[in-house]
Amino acid sequence: MPGGVVATRRAVRQRGGFVGIAVAAAILFTGWLARVIVGGATGGLVGFVLTVTALPTLPILGVPAADGNALLAISLALSAGLWWILGQIAALRVSSRALVGWREWSKEFAILSVGICAGAVGALVLGAVLLGAL
Repeated sequence: MPGGVVATRRAVRQRGGFVGIAVAAAILFTGWLARVIVGGATGGLVGFVLTVTALPTLPILGVPAADGNALLAISLALSAGLWWILGQIAALRVSSRALVGWREWSKEFAILSVGICAGAVGALVLGAVLLGAL
């Protein structure tokens, strides 16, 4: 039955990873919007933090100390893979329950993604402290 429990469980299992990538893309777009609309140092800071949240592999590759289109492309591919895996893990964890839906998936995804986002932003803060910027 379309829209039933089995169909919803199947949809969450099949699309969980892609929805995870979509969430990261929305965060990246929000960072770009903040940079363009707010502008200045505040917009740049908010945009950069949101960009690092959406692309958590940037600090691993040495950004902001190193830059370039190749590093950005590698980080984009690695981060998309990371968000896909995280979305699939959330889908698998949720689909083992009796009641499955996108609300339950989003709760599980939020719990899993907090650690990744905190780690990426923490790496930036640590780098700024070690370089003497903070």
